[in-house]
Amino acid sequence: MERSQLRKGDGQELSDGEKEATSNRKAKVLKCLESLCIACDEDNMPNIAVLGSGGGLRAMIALEGTLVELKKQGLLDAVMYLCGVSGSTWCMSFLYQEKDWTEKVQDLEKCLCDILSKPSVGIQEEFTIATHAAEDELFSLTDVWASFFVCETLKQYDKTKLFEHDDASRNGKNPYPIYAAIEANQFHKARENSPGTWFEFTPHEAGFPGLEAFVDTKYLGSKFEGGKLTEKREEKNICYLQGLWGSALGSMDANKEYLIDFLKEIFRKLREHCCAVGEAGGLQGLPVSMPVIGTDYTSEHCQGVPLLLQELHVYASAGEDCEGIFRHLKEFLKEENCNNSYLKCCEVSETRDLKSCEERMVVFAELIWIFEKELGGCSCQLLRKTITCLLYWIWGCTNNFLYKSSHDAQSTGLTEDKLIYLIDAGIAINSAYPLVLRPQRKVQLILSFDFSAGDPFETIKKTAIYCKTNHIPFPKIDPEEIKDPDHPSDCYIFRGKDVPTVMHFPLFNTINCPGKIKDFRDKFTTFTRHYSEDDVKELLKRAKMNVSNNKEKILNEIQQIVSSSTKEF
Repeated sequence: MERSQLRKGDGQELSDGEKEATSNRKAKVLKCLESLCIACDEDNMPNIAVLGSGGGLRAMIALEGTLVELKKQGLLDAVMYLCGVSGSTWCMSFLYQEKDWTEKVQDLEKCLCDILSKPSVGIQEEFTIATHAAEDELFSLTDVWASFFVCETLKQYDKTKLFEHDDASRNGKNPYPIYAAIEANQFHKARENSPGTWFEFTPHEAGFPGLEAFVDTKYLGSKFEGGKLTEKREEKNICYLQGLWGSALGSMDANKEYLIDFLKEIFRKLREHCCAVGEAGGLQGLPVSMPVIGTDYTSEHCQGVPLLLQELHVYASAGEDCEGIFRHLKEFLKEENCNNSYLKCCEVSETRDLKSCEERMVVFAELIWIFEKELGGCSCQLLRKTITCLLYWIWGCTNNFLYKSSHDAQSTGLTEDKLIYLIDAGIAINSAYPLVLRPQRKVQLILSFDFSAGDPFETIKKTAIYCKTNHIPFPKIDPEEIKDPDHPSDCYIFRGKDVPTVMHFPLFNTINCPGKIKDFRDKFTTFTRHYSEDDVKELLKRAKMNVSNNKEKILNEIQQIVSSSTKEF
């Protein structure tokens, strides 16, 4: 097996790609610092990391504005690392399509605004993408989220792969990108303070930094056993990864409720689309020849069945009346002589009120399995798999490259699992401090731009606990300094002896929107999937102010680090 496929860290090494990238970047950083009248050489050059928190589309737009303003103020080229969670990763993966994005970040802002203001991909194409994804044995809710939510929100389906960003990250023109996730089972066992919870993606490798276990990015998702590659599988595309990185907009209960409502909206759009392109007639307003992509039914009349089944599931999951849908299904099945499906449909209809939500989901999955066997069709497969994933809350299902390996991760139980489940890191800490605080990265100044909803200090408070638990150098956070989350200022600086300096910038604050913080929070919510052009410009403006208003403070902190050339930890 090639070393590039699977790598066990020795406590000292970064990937070859990252080492080359950061080495190439140093000349750019030094030149930038010189232009800012900060004299230093490679020996005392500060490693600076920019953190973009989660926050859905709000975070994507705000990070773009932040980076544009860092460039305008002459600071962006001093940054060594750019690390994102959730919505910030959407911005990053958009930018790194360009090999020299830092040189044209202003133009890319306009490009992003144009993309976000155009019509979405379209429900038919989204449904096609999801139906194709359902053919994979590792299908999960991440595929549903990527196919519908990400495509609709970002207005594009990005088929490129993360390893294709190699040149944009290695050539030294741009900061080195790090994308954050967590492993669901490890999180549920040990929570956010366990290093084994955290997972990182770069264009060169992906893995558990806390366990020093990595795999070449191109091989993530391939099958391994005992440290050896047993089956090469195609790397997931950026759209899927955007769904994985940005899949948690709230708590599990909030996400479930939102996902069910979102699926209902999808099916409404499917119905409208089908009625718009089909002939009049059919079941409950559905055309007889409904063009549902991926079906292979022998009867044209059968093409309305998947949509009715989809509606049946989501309405029942929401606890709403679905007697009318059952009636249409039974009428159709009786007409088509589909005896097994008819009998099961009658059984489910008669007993559903006696069952819990979870029990109903199980019997619905059984019902759809019978439909799939009797009628055929990829749409039924998509629905059945979606219901199963909703029932067991399955996200980010990925082949485990540590399966049956001799790695030290045995103590976590990871080596016994064939699969791992990678999810949005915002569930743990909504800013990826654990990744940039890897000692090998030697980060001395962290510019933390917080686009979170709610408490703008939650990320830094959680990080302080994480670092204390794991004996990682981090400045002390004075509770008095961050005691008013409803009225934050625009910049907080946390320093200490032999620890990195952290500059923390809440998105909405008393400086860039005085007296209107709550109004802005209510307007730019995490669950929003579309903003008007004026709203996008307003959000960009507020994010930029947090940089322009604090340029001198940032320069001062850089100068202090350079002056203290022994600041290593």
